[in-house]
Amino acid sequence: MKLKGIISSLFVVGTLASCAPAITVKYDYDPKVNVRQFTTYRIEADRQRNADPIVGSSLNQRRIADALDQSLKARGYKPVTQGEADLVVRFFTDSRDRQQIQSNNMYSPYSWWYGGMGNNVYSRQYEENRVVVNVIDARTNDIVWQGWATGQLNNRNKERDRDQAFRETVTSIMKNFPESAGQDYGAAR
Repeated sequence: MKLKGIISSLFVVGTLASCAPAITVKYDYDPKVNVRQFTTYRIEADRQRNADPIVGSSLNQRRIADALDQSLKARGYKPVTQGEADLVVRFFTDSRDRQQIQSNNMYSPYSWWYGGMGNNVYSRQYEENRVVVNVIDARTNDIVWQGWATGQLNNRNKERDRDQAFRETVTSIMKNFPESAGQDYGAAR
């Protein structure tokens, strides 16, 4: 293999590695709901939807529930252990296999000088995870706010890194939730 081919291959592999999918966070809400009425919450894992044996494991469910609890308390909401809560915060996770394909066309006006043109195609398979948080009005059972994150959560090697990955992911989702009980969505921005 020519030196030019080795250098271009290293460049493409480095570019592909740097383009690994990051965590993407989005949210949606019902603008007709007056969120000023909510002050208390209860957190539940959606047991039917947490079917993935790794990301949906009870260990990761505890990580997510703990991060949700910290986030909601920091925003002024109060947890309810007995009795009815204003909000039910229900979450689930899922996973799917994905493939990223990247093509690096090596054409340039001077390619004839360097021995022709080339097109390198690289493929990378990975597991994409999703964490979905549904905030439900306990009286009506309607979703009033939903946030979700998509990306690679389970690619950390150490437990501490996975703890941090889940904590950061939930924090990123919940930063779009209203700052404290008694504020509306306009105050969250």
